[in-house]
Parts: sequence; C-alpha cells; structure tokens
Amino acid sequence: MSDYSDDAVIARVLAGDADAFEEIIKRYNDKLFRYVYSKVNNYDEAADVTQDIFVMAYESLASFRGESKFYTWLFSITINYCKNHQKKSRRQASVSINRPDDTEFEMQIHDERVDIEAGVIDRDSLRIVKEELFKLPDDYREILVLRDIEGYSYNDISSMLSINLANVKVRIHRGREMLKKRLSERGLLS
Repeated sequence: MSDYSDDAVIARVLAGDADAFEEIIKRYNDKLFRYVYSKVNNYDEAADVTQDIFVMAYESLASFRGESKFYTWLFSITINYCKNHQKKSRRQASVSINRPDDTEFEMQIHDERVDIEAGVIDRDSLRIVKEELFKLPDDYREILVLRDIEGYSYNDISSMLSINLANVKVRIHRGREMLKKRLSERGLLS
C-alpha cells in the first residue's frame, strides 16, 4: 500500500489516473468483502457483490464531496447495495445446481503439534458463534459486524448507517445481549 491518503488517491483518480483506484481496492477490499459476506453468506456471491460495489464507487467517485471520511462514504454505498441486493434476491426464486452435500473446497494441512481436540472445539465454537450471528435480525447483525468484527467507531457506524449515536449504542448493546443469550442457550457461555 502506498503512503498516500485516501483523499490524495481520489484526487489522482479524478485527475484521470484510473489505475490509482487500485490503491482504494487494496485498502478496502478485505473489509468490504467481510461485510458483504456477513450479509450474503456465500463466498462467490460476496466476491461478485464486492466487485460490483467497487465499480459503483468508481463510477460515483465524482459525487464524493469529502464531508465524511472516504471509507464512511464507501461503506454507505456498500450497506445500501447489500440491502438492495437482499431485496432483489428474495424476489428471485433460486435453484441450487450443487448437490446438497457439496461444500466449499478447503484444503487443510495437518499439523500434528496442534491439540486436535482443542482445535475441534475451537472450530465448533466459531461455527456456532457464526450461526447465531447470522440468525440475529439484520439491524443487529449488521451493527455487530461493523463494530466487533470490523472495529469501526460508534461515530463511523453512525455515519455509515445514517442513524444517531444513541441508536448505534442501543443496537450494539441489544445485539450483544441477544447473541450472548443465544450462545448461552447453545452452551457456549455460562
């Protein structure tokens, strides 16, 4: 990554250096992808949606007025795109072309130094946390992903979601309480 600020990179793009947008993609691809994946829960679909969001951001870059941080503006686009994508997905009937037992291929190299039982417990615990997070209502899941996984500040989340700071705090608190209750019911917390 370069030492240029987002504003400097954006100025280069707007001045005609289209290749400079690659820097924006490098900086934010992982964060956007993780957020999108938390919404669609499908790797390939998340990759496609993330790419679409970057194309949309590139095409809309001239409308960025600098009144907020760039990544706040970018995440606002991401959040809105995901909401529209989910609405569109609900309206379309889908048929899986995979067999029910097909799973995403993942190659794991066995490390005999690892305590196998602890690894199984950790993976199972992570799977349960992920399952329960995805069962939360959208508003709470979205805000927990932004705060607890992506690490955004309350103020940034407030800007991204266009809600006041008090609502951000309330949703985070309620979302964490819901998740905590669900994890307790599953025996993960005592």
